[in-house]
Amino acid sequence: MATITFKRKELEEFIGKSRPIEELVNAFEMLGMPVDKFNEEEITADVTTDRVDMYTVEGAGRAIGLFLGLKEPKKYRPESSKIVMTIDKVAARPYAVAFAAKGVKIDEAFLRSLIMAQEKIHETFGRKRKKVAIGIHDLDKIEQPLAYRQFKFTTFIPLDMNKEMDPQQILKDHPKGKEYAWIFEGINEYPMVLDKKGVISFPPIINAERTRVTETTRNLLFEITGTSEMAVSAILHIFAASMADRGAKIENIKLKMLDGEKDSLINERKEKLSAKFANETLGMKLTNQEIIDTLKKMGHNLIKNEGDELIIDVPSYRADILHEVDFVEDIAVGYGYQNIKSDLPKLLTIGQSTSLKEKEKQISRLLISAGFNEIVTWTLTNERIESNASIQTDSVEIKNPRTNDFTRFRQSVYPSALTVLSENKTSGLPQKIFEIGRTADEKGVCSTSLSAMITDYTASFSNIKGILELVGEVMPISVKSQDKTFLIPGRALSITSNGEEIGWCGEIHPQLLEKFKLEYPVAALELKLNPIGSKPTKK
Repeated sequence: MATITFKRKELEEFIGKSRPIEELVNAFEMLGMPVDKFNEEEITADVTTDRVDMYTVEGAGRAIGLFLGLKEPKKYRPESSKIVMTIDKVAARPYAVAFAAKGVKIDEAFLRSLIMAQEKIHETFGRKRKKVAIGIHDLDKIEQPLAYRQFKFTTFIPLDMNKEMDPQQILKDHPKGKEYAWIFEGINEYPMVLDKKGVISFPPIINAERTRVTETTRNLLFEITGTSEMAVSAILHIFAASMADRGAKIENIKLKMLDGEKDSLINERKEKLSAKFANETLGMKLTNQEIIDTLKKMGHNLIKNEGDELIIDVPSYRADILHEVDFVEDIAVGYGYQNIKSDLPKLLTIGQSTSLKEKEKQISRLLISAGFNEIVTWTLTNERIESNASIQTDSVEIKNPRTNDFTRFRQSVYPSALTVLSENKTSGLPQKIFEIGRTADEKGVCSTSLSAMITDYTASFSNIKGILELVGEVMPISVKSQDKTFLIPGRALSITSNGEEIGWCGEIHPQLLEKFKLEYPVAALELKLNPIGSKPTKK
C-alpha cells in the first residue's frame, strides 16, 4: 500500500469532468482506496498494490471517471516501433521490456506526478527496486539499437555527476548507489541498458546523465527491468496507458531474445467469465447485460456474449485480474457493496464449539487468571527470526511473498512471543504473555499451539513448570527431562500426550535471549493442543 497525494485539478483532467470534492473522495473509498485527508486542492489516499495502475494520476483519474460513468473503457493500441532491444542473459535481473512515448507535453506538474508514481511503485510493488525498476529517458538523445546486457566492468556518467564511474564506484560513492547497493550483494556482473553510444542505465540504481528528461523533452523511452516477468510487464502496460491518456503516441519496442523475438506490449487480452459463477458467488441474480454494464465501470469491455459465458476484454493496465473471481470482485465494486441486499441464510443450523475450541477457552481463562496477557501475532514469519530461535527444520515457504518480513508459515509460536518481549523491553517487569495460534510443520500439516512466557529478574524453570501444571488440569500430559538446543541444559522438559511428544517447557538459552536483545531470564513452554493425527470432535 502507498499513501499518495493527488492534485485535484490534475486528477479531474483525467476523470474527464470537474466533480464535487465529496464525490471524488467517495469514489476513492468505493474503489477500496481509503482517503486519509482531503481539501479543495488535494486528496491523499491509501492505494493498495492490487490497483497499481492507480499509483499514477492518469490511472487514478481514469478509474474514477469510469466508476462514475463519465468515461467509456478505452482500447489501447500501440504502434510498431523501428527500435529493437536485444536482451542477453542477465543473471541478476533476467527481465527487461521497453516502449516509446512520442509527442508528450512535459511541464513541471507532469514531471512531479511521473516521479511520484515511479518512486511509489519502486518502494512498494517493486520491493525497493529489487523486483521492479523503471528507467525513463529522453528518446531523442538515444541512438538505436538498444541492448540489455551484464558487465563486470564498464563506465558512464550517472545522473547528477560530472565524471565517468564504473558500477562498483557508483555503488560505493553515488547517493543512489549507496542506498540500493544491498541489491547487488554477492554479485559481480551488473545489468546495463545500452544504446549505440554506450550505457544509458544501470538498473535499478541510476540512469546516465546524457539521457536526462527535461521540460524540453518531447519523446520518452521507458525501460522496465526486474526479477519477475509478470511484474515487469504489468508496470510497462500501466505507464504505456498513462502516457496514452496524456495524448502520447505509444510505440511497441520489439525484444530480440535468445529464443526468438516478441513485442514488449500486448495488444489484447481475453478472459472468460461465467455469469452463473458470478451470481452464485455474489448471491445475486444479475442479467448478463447488468454484469456487462457493471464491468464497464471497472474498465472492462465485452467481446462476446455467449449465454452463460462472457468473453471479456481485460485492459492491459489491470494486472490484478488473475482469475475469474477477480471479475466477481469488480462486479461487486462496480455494482456497489452498499446496493447488495442482505438476506438470511435459507439453511437453519445450530452452532456448537468443538472440543478443541472449548479446550482453548479453558486454558485461556486459566492463564489470564494467573496474570498472563494474551497476544495475537502473525502466523507468517521469516528465516531470520526462525534461525534466531534455533528452529533448524525447513518451514513451508510462501511462493510469492509481498514482503521480506513474511516469507514462510511459522513452525512454532515461541519465536513470535520472543519478538513481542523484545519489542516491549521498556514496559516493565514482570511480563507474562501467552498465545494460542496456528502453526505448520515442514510438510504443511497445521496444528493449534499454545506458547506461554514469563520474563522477570528471577524468572525460572519452577515458574513455568507451575503454569504447565495448570494446563495439565485441562488436558492429559506427561513430562520427562530432555534437553533442547534452545533451552538451558538441565532446565528443560519434554511434554507428551498419549505417548506422542507435543511440546516442551524450560528456560530459554542465553544465546537466544541475546539474539532477541533480551536482558533478563525468560521461562517458556509450548505445546500442541491438537496433536497431529488427532481428530477434532464436537462437544
